[in-house]
Amino acid sequence: MDYNVPESPAFSVLDANPTTVLRASAPQEIISHLASNFLSGNEVSPGIALDFNPYFTFGGRVRSIDVYRNNYWKRLLANTQVSFATINSIDYPEDMLFSGGIRATLFDSKDILFDKSLGDDIDKALLPDDSVEPGPFEDNDQGAVVNNKKLADAYEKAKRRYQNTKGGSIAIGYAIAGRAKDNSFKTDSIVTYRHQAWLAGQYDLGKSNMSINAMVMFRYDQTIQADDVDGVISGIALRKYGKKLIVSAEIYHDSMKESIDFGGYAEAYLIPNITLFVSLKKETNSITNEEDVILKPGIKWNFSQSKK
Repeated sequence: MDYNVPESPAFSVLDANPTTVLRASAPQEIISHLASNFLSGNEVSPGIALDFNPYFTFGGRVRSIDVYRNNYWKRLLANTQVSFATINSIDYPEDMLFSGGIRATLFDSKDILFDKSLGDDIDKALLPDDSVEPGPFEDNDQGAVVNNKKLADAYEKAKRRYQNTKGGSIAIGYAIAGRAKDNSFKTDSIVTYRHQAWLAGQYDLGKSNMSINAMVMFRYDQTIQADDVDGVISGIALRKYGKKLIVSAEIYHDSMKESIDFGGYAEAYLIPNITLFVSLKKETNSITNEEDVILKPGIKWNFSQSKK
């Protein structure tokens, strides 16, 4: 479902995601993230990330729902996300920052493919019915999209069940970031400056349409101002899910900066396949150690969903 799409792992290591506390929900097949950071001093830092599932993107398939449900390793491959990103950074104005990451959902009690009611509803919807508009088709059509109200209703009911059901998920991830000095991608101009690994958990509270997210992340920074540093970023977020809108608030502690920061976030599903989001955060600048108020608007574009 084009709903509750997790944050980009590659954006996370660049501090470009609108939120710091990461979700543990299942990834999508192909997602593009476009984001900009607007600081209180009117400076702008734009970036782009591409997240995809390598198993499905490069031809992997699951032969049946039963295989997916009973084979943990194929299910893990189906819920693994690879991510790449680049951004112009205010912290390093002369350099181009780039990153890569990987993320896997280890457990998801609300996995939509375990929803047997959805399977039954799809079977009923695909039976011959006057509500299906089947044409016209050409001889070379390889599976055209048709209008099927029962099928659309089946997915809408599944989405409501997803929102109203209690359950949790756990995800792990790793990401690395580098700098191309003076925007040069020659071998001697590229350096890595950050590594991070994290564990995220999410629990949905059911009919209240709210969830609690928690994250603990280990980060290692190779800085140019001081000795290499490492530490833990941990935090908690409370999210409220609506039919077309998600809002959340988060608070997190960064042991490297010895700071406690917080932020608010909104995510709107106004256009098919496209999610608009914005966050307002107070952060401690990693270079100057000064507090900044940052507005982070952006777009998630879900290429893996049919427009029909």
